[in-house]
Amino acid sequence: MASDPAIIVTRPSGQARRLIELIRGGAQTQAIAVNVLGLPLLTIVPKNDSGTVTAISKALRNAKLIIFVSPNAIECTMRSITDAGMVWGDLVNTQTRVGVVGSSSRDALLRHGVEAGAIVMPANASQSDSEGLWRALQNHIQDWQAYSVVILKGEGGRESLLDHLQAAGAAVEALSIYTRIPLDSSSNQWQAVQGLDANTSLWLLTSSEAVRHLGTILPSFAESHALCSHPNIAKVAKEIGFTEVAVCDPGDESIAQAALVWLGEQVKKSPLPKAGGH
Repeated sequence: MASDPAIIVTRPSGQARRLIELIRGGAQTQAIAVNVLGLPLLTIVPKNDSGTVTAISKALRNAKLIIFVSPNAIECTMRSITDAGMVWGDLVNTQTRVGVVGSSSRDALLRHGVEAGAIVMPANASQSDSEGLWRALQNHIQDWQAYSVVILKGEGGRESLLDHLQAAGAAVEALSIYTRIPLDSSSNQWQAVQGLDANTSLWLLTSSEAVRHLGTILPSFAESHALCSHPNIAKVAKEIGFTEVAVCDPGDESIAQAALVWLGEQVKKSPLPKAGGH
């Protein structure tokens, strides 16, 4: 008997949980058996030294615009100020805007009590990147000269948004508040994906850096399916050898829905075991 199809969620553990639940719940509703695996290609490690915490609190107090590059940046910031006995509402001016690139980051802000009216994000999911956020910000702010902006991000890389802001005359501070640690090649977690049938396996890829790391560990992705949350990630997936690559909107709901559509297509190709069946 053919094995159940597999969907591999490659996000960091904390971010992966809800996405895994959505996919499992959707598959159960459709009565389709599926093996949903978590393989955190990167681990997020917050910088919690006193210097970083002090820099974060000072920047939040002074900024007219706070930009979080990812949900990780939000969680690490909120954890840092909470552990230091500080409260977002006491640090941030009520007139301060908060920029994010997508719905996952917006939802994270709302969970932490940030007012919805303060949040600026791209108009639609297909523009959920730095360029889309820059266009959205220009609709709210016309005079950037000496405008105080802080970008909260991970270690390494350069944000194109930083270039736009500086070119417009803004006073920008970029703070690296976490590092990303690639999953070690000797980790037992790799065993979960050994021997999977490429034809009935779907990799959910949401980070270009994570995809590059994946390409250094596993030897081949010929016939493997990849679902990517951005065209840039899809490009990297093809570079490491994925031949079946699709792109969906970012955000848990969009990714889960696209994964379930793929799962439904597998059923049409070859009837799969029903959930709970024998």
